[in-house]
Amino acid sequence: MSGTTEVFVATHDVAVRRAAALEASFESRADTDASDVAVEDAPNARINGITDLEIEILGGLAAKAVGSAGPSDLDMADVSSDFLMVAPDAMVQALSELLTHVDDGGASLIPEVASAWAAEEGMPFAGDVAEEYVRRIAELASQVDEGERLQLYVWSSTAEA
Repeated sequence: MSGTTEVFVATHDVAVRRAAALEASFESRADTDASDVAVEDAPNARINGITDLEIEILGGLAAKAVGSAGPSDLDMADVSSDFLMVAPDAMVQALSELLTHVDDGGASLIPEVASAWAAEEGMPFAGDVAEEYVRRIAELASQVDEGERLQLYVWSSTAEA
């Protein structure tokens, strides 16, 4: 199953508006390319070919790599959208910690996590592409700030055949 997934950092209100704009663009694909949708600016990473399940898998791999525990299941963010989810705090922390945790040899854990993620069944990319996405998502997670009410959101829509 393929889809389009966008991971982004925003307040709840911005996330809901962004999700509505993304959903509207996907409903009218004949008229609008989803990448051209006018939405409020929010730091993001768009990944074609995956769904929210692959983001949950990445969260679990990140938690294992940094030695943390906690849920990696995404939660529904708002009743107005079936496609908008929010990452649990444990997942956000594990992803963020990937930026600073190293293995016994002093090397970043990101390539290791990216390799494991890319090896998952059905992943549409491998190697350097996976590493770039993992690094970008970890960077997004590091921008989450409770004081600013910023959270890590995942918007995911399955492509229609």
